[in-house]
Amino acid sequence: MKRTTVLKSAAVLGVASLALAACGGSSSSSESSTSAAPAASSAAPAASSAAPAASSAAPAASSAAPASTGVPLYLVDGNTGNALGEKLPAGTLNGVKGTIPGAENTQEFKDALLGVDPNLKDFAYAPESYDAVIVAALGAAKAKSDAGVDVAKELVAITNGTEACLTYAECLKGIADGKDIAYNGRSGNINFWEAGDPTTATIGVYTFGADNTLQPDVTFMTGEIKPEGTANPIDGVVQKGANDGTWTVGTFLPVTGSLAFLGPPEIAGVQLAINDIEAAGGIPGIDKIVLEEGDSGDTSTQTGVQTVKRLLPKGIDVLIGAASSSSTLAVLDQVTNAGVLMISPANTSPALTTAPDHGLYWRTAPSDVLQGAFLGSLILQDGYTNVAIMQLQDSYGDGLAANVEKSITEGGGTVAIKVVYDPKATDFSADVAKVKAAGPDAVVLIGFDESAQIIQELVKQGIGPNSAG
Repeated sequence: MKRTTVLKSAAVLGVASLALAACGGSSSSSESSTSAAPAASSAAPAASSAAPAASSAAPAASSAAPASTGVPLYLVDGNTGNALGEKLPAGTLNGVKGTIPGAENTQEFKDALLGVDPNLKDFAYAPESYDAVIVAALGAAKAKSDAGVDVAKELVAITNGTEACLTYAECLKGIADGKDIAYNGRSGNINFWEAGDPTTATIGVYTFGADNTLQPDVTFMTGEIKPEGTANPIDGVVQKGANDGTWTVGTFLPVTGSLAFLGPPEIAGVQLAINDIEAAGGIPGIDKIVLEEGDSGDTSTQTGVQTVKRLLPKGIDVLIGAASSSSTLAVLDQVTNAGVLMISPANTSPALTTAPDHGLYWRTAPSDVLQGAFLGSLILQDGYTNVAIMQLQDSYGDGLAANVEKSITEGGGTVAIKVVYDPKATDFSADVAKVKAAGPDAVVLIGFDESAQIIQELVKQGIGPNSAG
């Protein structure tokens, strides 16, 4: 089923200055603002009047996924996926909603990804991973160089031009013909600004069914973010191995750790993009493309740091990753000081927008300024005004929780409690007890792999979705 929904609450318009449009679509796939939109008072009803209209203004669960019978739970991109449901008893997630940045995946694209990895269970951030490789290749073609500093200087231009193109082959021809191209990718319109963030992005609202899997009925909403802050100048050194006739793509994606479930679709997206680039004749002036794969792990280990130490001497021209914002921050200096262009398909922490990077860090996923505003507005329009937030303690959790809270409070709601937990903990009963004591009418859980354990504890204490008590 396809849905069209426009979120109009004051929270969205007032918090993130979003110019919103919605597009309905079906998908089974699983992270700067001033006043870009009209004032909330004239363009949108207050949260109190918007909430009762949830049935027409916000996505409702499909017939296969009725509303949960306990306290409504809202998830985010870090834990919205079929891999989470596999760790929970059947029916635990029935009716639970979650948000993921990214446009609708077409069946053709999903089939192509499955051709790369037939075992894929989710497709989260595969489009963004694909686009990260494509924009890097187009930047190299436009610059006639694979030096990171040269490519970075072309990324705004090739995503904001006047001639839209949808594939690498089409865009490459446009460059050859001297056209002012605008690459509109698998993740939607990217429209980079100088700090490396997309200014246009889409958020999908997903619902779990009785079998704990994401249902095909998805609402997609597009937002525009007016950039805020000062972009770093592009002044990096030229990386080792630049312009040697080989375009070496490194991956810094989660094979192990708390985000390992995101690794397979991201890795498949990178490989599919390389396949499509090669099928179109490669990059002019470059003889071959080499892929060097690496594991970003998570910040509980030194896996990511060791991976970067191993990859940099191999003459990496572009590094795709990480998925975790904290993993990126742990190696950002090391990578960009070496002159290597780094493009993440999944980082969403607002802290990365203007982090010192010599102008060499970019991302195809939007800042959580956008996801936070959407999620807060969704909750209010569903009719819940006293919300508890549970968030893991890291830069991703901090940034997303802050923007969800801002959206809720500026939309007229209240955050009953915000519990910051240690994702490496083995027992979350005390954290959940704090949430229960606050008596919220909805719970937001911002987490990764540990979310399954937390959800089971929420249910056990009668504050979770589909709880008996």
